[in-house]
Amino acid sequence: MTQILVVDDELPIREVLIEFLSDHGYTAQGAEDGPQAIALVRSLKPQVILLDIAMPGMNGIETLKRLREQAPGSAVIMISGHADHEMALQALDLGAYDFIQKPLDLKYLERTLLAKIVTLEPAAGRDAQEESRNASHGSTGRRAR
Repeated sequence: MTQILVVDDELPIREVLIEFLSDHGYTAQGAEDGPQAIALVRSLKPQVILLDIAMPGMNGIETLKRLREQAPGSAVIMISGHADHEMALQALDLGAYDFIQKPLDLKYLERTLLAKIVTLEPAAGRDAQEESRNASHGSTGRRAR
């Protein structure tokens, strides 16, 4: 099963994303800031990291730089409601897979995740697609917290 780490200092956003991901068959955990995310990637080894840019202390760009060292195989999708075009380009230049503005379009996020997971782990991608289809047709999905 695909492991996803959600890094956002706003608890309601973290909770919504974790619930959405869990409902779609992913194993999702959260971190409230960059240092916590860096500590968690060592043990979780997530395939995908959803990373907010605007966080107190270590911002998303600095966190991304460190995550590229700690988890070079993880796909990082940046999320932000405050970033400008230059910041988005900087994140992409640093190796982010995609950049999504808040409020999040969850259908776009789902498509982005499926596209990236298929390239990372073909078997996990097929499982995620099947679970997503089942969830779209009334299945309640699995939850992992």
